[in-house]
Amino acid sequence: MRVVAYGFGMRSPVWRVGAALAVLVAALAVGGCVDNEPDPTQSPDPSPTPLFESDEEALAAAEEAYGRYQAVSDAILMDGGSDPDRLLEVATDEKLAYEDVGYAEFRAGGLRSTGGSTFDRMTLQNRTDGDDPYVSVYVCDDVTAVDILGPDGISVVAASRPDRFARTVELVPASNENDQLIVSSIDEWTGENFCE
Repeated sequence: MRVVAYGFGMRSPVWRVGAALAVLVAALAVGGCVDNEPDPTQSPDPSPTPLFESDEEALAAAEEAYGRYQAVSDAILMDGGSDPDRLLEVATDEKLAYEDVGYAEFRAGGLRSTGGSTFDRMTLQNRTDGDDPYVSVYVCDDVTAVDILGPDGISVVAASRPDRFARTVELVPASNENDQLIVSSIDEWTGENFCE
């Protein structure tokens, strides 16, 4: 009977097959773990892109948007409140619904405005990014040049009407993805009048 002794440094064919199977099983197991478990080094969902890079950029966009809003609103009032849907170019549906009450009064009373409104002293109040981005500003509205005439062409504006008043305006991104803002709300400022 022949005896084969395996000395140091020699491996049997059985050991080689076993070692190869062990490596294969380990590789498959590791591969399965990688596919089924999240990578702890992977970052979470990226932060949303900011609406504006700076306060100055946000304020400039708000000034442009509010100027467009005033121009369209003035045009509707000069036309006696007709075709109010034009406001949707520069404002939200909710803002149109609110303003349409006044436009309906113009139509019913045969009123129309002359002149145009302006604004100044716009300053940034707040801005946010994320799921519901918006920009809010303080602004001084000026209606010095605006008159409202009745059907007889006579002014119906009270002599006590203030020509300048403070407001807060909130603007949101337009849904048409053109990076413009539109007006979502306008409120009278109840604090100290910064427009005098």
